[in-house]
Amino acid sequence: MASPALPALLADAQGFPLQIISLAGELWSGEVREVSMPGSDGRFGVMARHAPLLSTLQEGMVSVYPLKAEPPLHVYVSGGYVEVQPAKVIVMADLALRSEDLDQARARVAAEAARSPMAQAFTGEDYVRLHAELMHQRALQLRGLPWK
Repeated sequence: MASPALPALLADAQGFPLQIISLAGELWSGEVREVSMPGSDGRFGVMARHAPLLSTLQEGMVSVYPLKAEPPLHVYVSGGYVEVQPAKVIVMADLALRSEDLDQARARVAAEAARSPMAQAFTGEDYVRLHAELMHQRALQLRGLPWK
């Protein structure tokens, strides 16, 4: 059970502006209460009033926790830098994709792969018959092997 003081604590929580920028332009910006990033020396988090720093990022997910009680946002970055200033945080990524965009991209690639000539060849009746025959031949071979 949640503590009754928790909602009051969240209401008093201080946020800070976060900007996520890639080579293609700004991907996301807004007020957040926390952000977690894949630093080159390991994951680290930043909250309001964090000490200033400049760090490199490695490939991974940046987890953004908006100031309002919204679900966290996850952004894939291929690497880059983060600058933590007293009044704001800027993530400068080489490549950045929001998690829902990444899922859509994966779905598009899977759909294109399913429509490819090679995939079509592996789903035809001739392929199914050939595969069944090969499996039958393999089963006959295994029956002839001595059991240890």
